[in-house]
Amino acid sequence: MITEHATSPEKLAAADFVIIGAGSAGCVLASRLSANPRYSVILVEAGGADTHPFISMPAGFMKLMTMPEVNWLYRTSPQQHLDNRVINMPRGKVLGGTSAINGMLYVRGQAADYDGWAQAGNTGWSYREILPYFKKSVQMQYDADMLEPEYHGFDGELSVSPPRTTYPVLDQFITSASACGYPQNPDYNGRSQAGFGYFQLTQKDGRRQSAYQAFIAPVRHRRNLTILKKAHVNRLVFAENTNRITGVNIHYQGRDVTIEAGREVILCAGAIGSPQILECSGIGRYDVLSKAGVQIKTELNAVGEYLTDHYLTRLTWQLKGSDSLNIQLKGAGLAKEIWRYFTQKKGALTMPAGIVGGFVSSPYADADTPDIQYHIAHASFENPAKRIFDRYAGLSIGPCQLRPHSRGSVHITSSDTHISPQIDPNYLSAEIDQLTLVAGMKIARQMMQSQAMAELVKTETRPGLSCASDDELLAFARETGNTVYHPVSSCRMGPANQKENVVTPDLKVRSVGHLRIADASVMPAMPSGNTHAPTMMIAEKAADMILQEQNR
Repeated sequence: MITEHATSPEKLAAADFVIIGAGSAGCVLASRLSANPRYSVILVEAGGADTHPFISMPAGFMKLMTMPEVNWLYRTSPQQHLDNRVINMPRGKVLGGTSAINGMLYVRGQAADYDGWAQAGNTGWSYREILPYFKKSVQMQYDADMLEPEYHGFDGELSVSPPRTTYPVLDQFITSASACGYPQNPDYNGRSQAGFGYFQLTQKDGRRQSAYQAFIAPVRHRRNLTILKKAHVNRLVFAENTNRITGVNIHYQGRDVTIEAGREVILCAGAIGSPQILECSGIGRYDVLSKAGVQIKTELNAVGEYLTDHYLTRLTWQLKGSDSLNIQLKGAGLAKEIWRYFTQKKGALTMPAGIVGGFVSSPYADADTPDIQYHIAHASFENPAKRIFDRYAGLSIGPCQLRPHSRGSVHITSSDTHISPQIDPNYLSAEIDQLTLVAGMKIARQMMQSQAMAELVKTETRPGLSCASDDELLAFARETGNTVYHPVSSCRMGPANQKENVVTPDLKVRSVGHLRIADASVMPAMPSGNTHAPTMMIAEKAADMILQEQNR
């Protein structure tokens, strides 16, 4: 029996499908394709096993963001519109990919997002057509009266749960938002996204459930599924004198080995990894490849272009009481929370990156298509990058623009895939992004200054009330903001008659045979929310398209 633990280079030969990347997309795809015993599947992952205890413990994400054992630890180029700051760009390098280190928030986006994809010529990607794939993946752990059941699945592999612990200060904030005209909404993945409520989480019984744990771990002993850990992709392999991919060359157990793909190679390496692998294989822009010393095989000018990401800045308030993770995770409080987690799987150590979420419309958006998302937690950080708490009881609100117009790029500077590419999201380069983010900051202040919050709030600490004008708020956002870890669109999907895209609506790479991409890089535009759920949806649809094509 072939398992993930005992495959030597000598035994690697070929499979029907070779999937590159065991993250949100790759795990779903490998599970679906290997469910048919007719097909053999090899899943290639550069990282190792997901055994670090911080992976299963939800609050461990704060440490995982800076751990090279499980993280690529990418960094952007200096950002022109952020005072030339360099932004850390964590991505998962472990079985489960970024789903093993992310904030565990399950957010699909809005129906209009996907209808927009279809209206742009991506046939088959309207909301009505992709909703079944969202539903297929999940098993909602909610009481029926908390959800709109027609929008959800209850038999899938991925557990989606409510927080196992709630907090009075966050309940009060939701009440405050409602008093300001922003309704309570416990099911933002239902009919309407607008409003505030606790986030839906990719957790099971108080533990993180990554894509690997949900989709691969239960089936990892299938005889037709081989899982390669610590297998670094060097390049795709072309058939001689053709544009057809025949396999992939990897560095595995100290050797360079070529794995042949009898049917297809499928890139699931994400918005950073997929364009890097394409370019290192000779697929991309002539000027980029020639500068990096790569011989061009297929010229595709859109590879690595149109990179888009969410950008967030945090406002912070000092609370009068002690209902804050800043206090609860210090000294004796931390010991109490550790005991509570290991005995009950409840409490502060089950908390995700954002606890309460909200979706509102700025003055620049229609009421039924919110363009601002809030991540709210009763916590604040003296050093956000290192997740060092403030010494006082704090609460933070992070607004981000849901559909940014700023576009950047990701390109190689070397033919060696071990060398990180140059990542330039070009944050806040579009004026509408600046205007919307400032509007989000002002709405956050409005909610925190309401009568409902007055009895709980001592003062605003960041940026502070002396920061009053729009220009001052924007300057604060430039100085302090950060990625929301949602890079997309660097191998964008578009209709067959538009050559400025990388893949067609069937996810096949233009002008290259036997190669598809199925991950966040193919998104034609940023969905209105976090990207883990849409990425799994893309993989579900990809598997369906591939299997249908094989059966013709």
